[in-house]
Amino acid sequence: MATDATDRPGAAAPPERHRGPMQLGSVDLNLLVPLQALLEERSVSRAADRMFMSQPALSAALARLRRHFDDELLVRSGNAYVLSPLGGELLDEVHSATSALSRLFGAQGEFRPSESHREFRLVCSDYIAAVFGAPLARAVAAAAPHTQLRFEHVQDQVVDTAPDSLRDIDGLVLPHGYFEHAEHLDLFTDTWTCIVAAPEDGAAPESPVLTIDSLGARPWAVTYSGRTAVTSATRQLLTLGLSPRTEVVTRSFLTLPDMVAGTDRVAFVPGSLASRFARRADVVVVESPLEFPQIRHAFWWSASHAEDAGHRWLREQVAAVAAALRTGG
Repeated sequence: MATDATDRPGAAAPPERHRGPMQLGSVDLNLLVPLQALLEERSVSRAADRMFMSQPALSAALARLRRHFDDELLVRSGNAYVLSPLGGELLDEVHSATSALSRLFGAQGEFRPSESHREFRLVCSDYIAAVFGAPLARAVAAAAPHTQLRFEHVQDQVVDTAPDSLRDIDGLVLPHGYFEHAEHLDLFTDTWTCIVAAPEDGAAPESPVLTIDSLGARPWAVTYSGRTAVTSATRQLLTLGLSPRTEVVTRSFLTLPDMVAGTDRVAFVPGSLASRFARRADVVVVESPLEFPQIRHAFWWSASHAEDAGHRWLREQVAAVAAALRTGG
């Protein structure tokens, strides 16, 4: 059986890669955008179409990137390409790098909303994107029609590593109680309510539908599950000694009715979603048998953005939309 050179007695092990401190002057930053497109698309042709480049030009960029990283980055697997292990690591870093450079070179002493093409990156749940992000997007589009709001779903790592993680984004919308020591703007308050499946015969549910005992007896559909990734309602129940059996975990508040319909599950949902869910025929919105503190949502950002003129303008839009929501405007 043939052996690899490193398997033969006395053969030298392949040299390890060692990189010294990188000097930015030796790096072609023009390769950053092609790198992001190639890693995300995993295809030279699709990345070329996305960047409005010719395939030969992007293939040349890929060759330069491979020489720089001393790695294939994209590896053929059957009829497609997959990321190499290093390519996978770079994918996690490249968006942060492009976002940071966009903020750096987009910084202005004066922000002109009507002229700006800036992208603002916000992290929040789908629930917040629906009830707060939508009116914010309308306000931003009206004042700065060429800007873009990018809403990204909140991930555990962003919360667990805050406030350091806030440097890479423009803002995180999250209730109080998950972390401290970060700049924030209070937005609005919400309450917790419950949803259960509607009776199959269409009859109105008995009142009360839920008791404290039934909360502990029913299976649950929950959003988030983990050491820090829990809703305040779940956290409060645990402090009361109730440990419900979690049957479904979803990252989306908006999918909870589908997880509850036709089952004996119960789910806690924010009250501002109740009117949306109440229009459905397959679930019923009911009051919780327990009282919970209000959910106090806030917009959190890194102190490093404090003097950024564009970020100051964004915070003004956030504050105005929050004020309108609080007053019912």
